[in-house]
Amino acid sequence: MVKAAGVTDVGKVRQINQDSFEILEDQHIYIVADGMGGHAAGDQASKIAVKTINEILSAYDFSTEALD
Repeated sequence: MVKAAGVTDVGKVRQINQDSFEILEDQHIYIVADGMGGHAAGDQASKIAVKTINEILSAYDFSTEALD
């Protein structure tokens, strides 16, 4: 069995970590949204991206349908 984990780090240059991720282990899906290099609201943009992808995938029935 494969286990997944995720971690982000603010690094040495930025004061705010703009990266986001989500692990959907049951579906073997790993969502990673890189921040925007210090641009305004980059942290919000990556959170919205992960949330939107997660919402779209949550409406998908993985037990009866296949991804192309």
